[in-house]
Amino acid sequence: MSLPNPPEFLPEGENLPAVLRPAEPKRAGRKDLMKRVKAEGEAIEQLVLTHGAVLFRGYDLSSPKDFEKVAGTILPKLKPYVEGQSPRTKIRGNVYTSTEYPKQLRVTMHSELSYVKTPPPKLLFYCETPSTTGGETPIADCREVYRRMPEDLRDKFERLQVKYVKNIPASEKGLGKTWMDYFETNDPRKVERYLDESEMKWEWQDDGSLRTESIRPAVRTHPRTNETVWYNQSNLWHVSNFEAQRREALLKICGEEGLPTHCYFGDGSSMSDEELEVVRNVLWDCAVAFPWEAGDLLVVDNILCAHGRMPFDGPRKVLVAMG
Repeated sequence: MSLPNPPEFLPEGENLPAVLRPAEPKRAGRKDLMKRVKAEGEAIEQLVLTHGAVLFRGYDLSSPKDFEKVAGTILPKLKPYVEGQSPRTKIRGNVYTSTEYPKQLRVTMHSELSYVKTPPPKLLFYCETPSTTGGETPIADCREVYRRMPEDLRDKFERLQVKYVKNIPASEKGLGKTWMDYFETNDPRKVERYLDESEMKWEWQDDGSLRTESIRPAVRTHPRTNETVWYNQSNLWHVSNFEAQRREALLKICGEEGLPTHCYFGDGSSMSDEELEVVRNVLWDCAVAFPWEAGDLLVVDNILCAHGRMPFDGPRKVLVAMG
């Protein structure tokens, strides 16, 4: 089935996100959107594959329950946020708050869980309460990021891959989420099975903390479109992502080996600050931002599209689901 109305684009002149509004204002409730997703699913999916993200705007979605119901219609199974390093709160089922980093900070562009063995194919963002100012969730086409990345640097990442190293505390007194929060279980045996199945090296430390290492691709091929995309979180994991003062403090406290997160090239060689700065600049140059409106639902192909978060003032409640 084709779409009843051609999509708009935000901001005007950009290629994403494609915006779909109710064909009839009187049919703009949660159940109407669910019916539309079922009826036009193939056409909507093609729109997502073409543009990377689709924004449903103008529908009366007013609660986490509404979001969970629609999310369950779009995705066959919502997945838990296992191995996710961002601080989040589980609202209901597998619906979470978006990143809870301090509002004054900008969240680096990234593809969700791109460092795990099998990342979630799709992300759904729902805006229950937009911020007073700022708070956009910028998105970037990872195909365009790949094309714009300097060829020599791109080839180096593609050839060597990325080695992710994480030190996960056993107590909330440590830096970052505990391993219990990180893997959503208190059972170390379940964690060990997960790590083995995910082809990760791991070691329990004397203080009960957990150190993990994994080597993942820096570039991937989309399973449906066969397009090549930039797909790694080196720019977010590397210590150079922190401002100078915090970086210096972390290195003084932890040393490089003990950093909460850090990364190297897959052969163990170091990534330079200059290389990571180029990566960040290309990602932000490709980023497209639009102001949230209450009730917005953004469908993101998590392989084709990266995202971030802008600083904000005032209340902001954006929820996320993945699958």
